[in-house]
Amino acid sequence: MSEEKLSNLEKKKQQLENELASIQNGLDKSIDSVKEGVSDNMDPKNLIKKYPLPIVGASIVVGFLIGRNKDTNNISSPRKYSSGTDSAISKEIKRMLAKKGLSLFLDFLDGKVAELKEKNRESAD
Repeated sequence: MSEEKLSNLEKKKQQLENELASIQNGLDKSIDSVKEGVSDNMDPKNLIKKYPLPIVGASIVVGFLIGRNKDTNNISSPRKYSSGTDSAISKEIKRMLAKKGLSLFLDFLDGKVAELKEKNRESAD
C-alpha cells in the first residue's frame, strides 16, 4: 500500500515537473517574441517604413528649427564670445544629418519601387 502511494507520488511529481518545464519553455518563448517585437517596432528603419510622410515632415521641421539663424532670435543680446568653430561644427552636423536623412529616404523609395516592380512581375506572370 505504501509502495503504491509512493509510486503514485513519484508519477505525480514527474507530471508536475514536466508541466513546469513546458510552462517555463512557453514563458521563455513568449518573452523572446515580445523582445523581438519591441526591438522590431523601435527600429528606426521600420518606423520610417511604417510612417514615411510623418517622418519626413518631422525631419523637415527639426531641420528648420536647427537651421534657424540664432542671431535673429538674440538681437537684443548679441554674443560676446563667438567663434567660427561653433558655426562650422553646427553646419557640418546639419550637413551630415541632411545626407543621412536623404539616404534613408532614398533607400525607402528604392525599396518601394522594387516592391512595385516585383508585384507587377508577379501579376504579369
